[in-house]
Amino acid sequence: MSKILPLSVCVGIAATACLLFTGCLGSGDGLVPVTGKVSFDGAPIDDGRIQFRSLEGDQRAFAGVIENGEYTVRVEPGPAAVEIRASRLIEGKFDESNPGEPEQMGEMYIPEKYNSRTELEVTVEGSEVKKDFELTS
Repeated sequence: MSKILPLSVCVGIAATACLLFTGCLGSGDGLVPVTGKVSFDGAPIDDGRIQFRSLEGDQRAFAGVIENGEYTVRVEPGPAAVEIRASRLIEGKFDESNPGEPEQMGEMYIPEKYNSRTELEVTVEGSEVKKDFELTS
């Protein structure tokens, strides 16, 4: 024996299903997930930042973290310049400017051609982009 549900209950179920379904597909903001791996001289970048700057329109920037050589950033579709930055501690080198509190010094080790003077570009299109970057000194 089947039971007929009131129209308001049917509409509520349909609306909830629609929200759940669209939530799983994306936020509707028009941004595309870009994922990938980043290495420098053959080794994964442990800790860094990646930024995609739109080359069209208002040149908006979209940035994310690189962890264990991997990143995920939601980016506006179209051509974009890519900037990658990372730093590391310098063994045996300390900043002594604060008496009694030496701090280990670090260095930015990714060459300018990958960040402030980037030569990296990518075109973001489709529903998802996978792009790896293998940087060299």
